[in-house]
Amino acid sequence: MQTPPPSWDDVRWLREQWDGPFMLKGVCRVDDARRAVDAGVTAISVSNHGGNNLDGTPAPIRVLPAVADAVGDQVEVLLDGGVRRGGDVVKALALGARAVMIGRAYLWGLAAGGQAGVENVLDILRGGIDSALLGLGRSSVHELTRDDVVIPDGFTRPLGA
Repeated sequence: MQTPPPSWDDVRWLREQWDGPFMLKGVCRVDDARRAVDAGVTAISVSNHGGNNLDGTPAPIRVLPAVADAVGDQVEVLLDGGVRRGGDVVKALALGARAVMIGRAYLWGLAAGGQAGVENVLDILRGGIDSALLGLGRSSVHELTRDDVVIPDGFTRPLGA
């Protein structure tokens, strides 16, 4: 008794109804990233929804490079999932994400200390980003390239390529 998942026609229809920015979350496959571009989205979120749907789904960071390569600069690519510290942000940006979503981290801060807790989480992330950039000899995230990340053989998972 579940509602069927949305089709690509549904995504196209929804896009036609909305003329603002339109992000599609949950893209982990190269072919789906290309379909999202064809459907007119302005951004995609590379996410496995925290592995809630299938526990064997690859981590978003592992599929990010192939998805980012597939869409180039046609849409914004964000990473959602697995960001726990500033170094994770740096890795995601170096591997092709334009931005990251921090998921639960801000909720931990909110639960622990309200607004001040959220600000603390953001300060910790920023400090980690600054530390990673310093270690890489970069002055800005805009200088990052894939050469700044060591990617072990077999780490990436280009699904649907």
